[in-house]
Amino acid sequence: MEPEQSTFARLAPTVSSTLAELVCGFEVEDANHIDADYSGLFRRLRKDIELLHLQIAAIIDNNQQISAAAVFPFLCRKFLETSLTSILARIDPLRVLSVRKHQKLENYDHGKPNVSSISWTGDILPAEKPPNSSEIWDSASLKKGTERSLLGWHIGNAVFDPGLRWIVDNSTTTSDWIRKLGDRENPFAWIKGSIGPIYSTLSKGVHAEYLLDDEVAFDDESIRQLASDSYMFICLLSAATHATPYFARPIQPAVALTHLAKIERIFNE
Repeated sequence: MEPEQSTFARLAPTVSSTLAELVCGFEVEDANHIDADYSGLFRRLRKDIELLHLQIAAIIDNNQQISAAAVFPFLCRKFLETSLTSILARIDPLRVLSVRKHQKLENYDHGKPNVSSISWTGDILPAEKPPNSSEIWDSASLKKGTERSLLGWHIGNAVFDPGLRWIVDNSTTTSDWIRKLGDRENPFAWIKGSIGPIYSTLSKGVHAEYLLDDEVAFDDESIRQLASDSYMFICLLSAATHATPYFARPIQPAVALTHLAKIERIFNE
């Protein structure tokens, strides 16, 4: 007799496409006027997000032959990377598209670091510290141009701050994730400041940096909490993208909030 599925694992497949749409926006259709690499890029990202979600659910269900502690850090870190790259591609498509086009070249070298690759520090998080000036839009702060990382201070201030405020002001659903967002004085700083430590924790598991037993570093409770927090921050950022005019292929903001609540429920059932 096979072990009974947990409620989480049973509900997870019902939100796979919901999660992909929340992060990536509506699907890109193939057409003569659309670069084939652009549509191909988003098909790949959507497929990866759906697959990673199902794999994470299977690991959390804890009915696998392989140790959850050994596999979860890799899956959850890749989920963070893929989701944030997808959001980046919606606001700066050329940055991500250049990676795909470079990798298609015959002289692309798989055996060494490539300058085109998406970097966690530089593309997702800023590579430099914020300017000393308290005004991020003054001439001193703009001396090197705008800071273009997804979670940098310029995109944070102009793009995510208004989107996150819209979520708090317009949500009509009961959501612990949105309540936590509303409790923060600076919601964007809270999310940005939380994603880095989660990524660092997961990376220690990926690189075998922990020399504790796997079950101590990543016990069942820790795994579930890391997954819940990762999904919460990705879903909040993603929902904000649909309430601002900067991101490609948005869905209706109210639908984005419904998607967020549906995904949150799989952690609470």
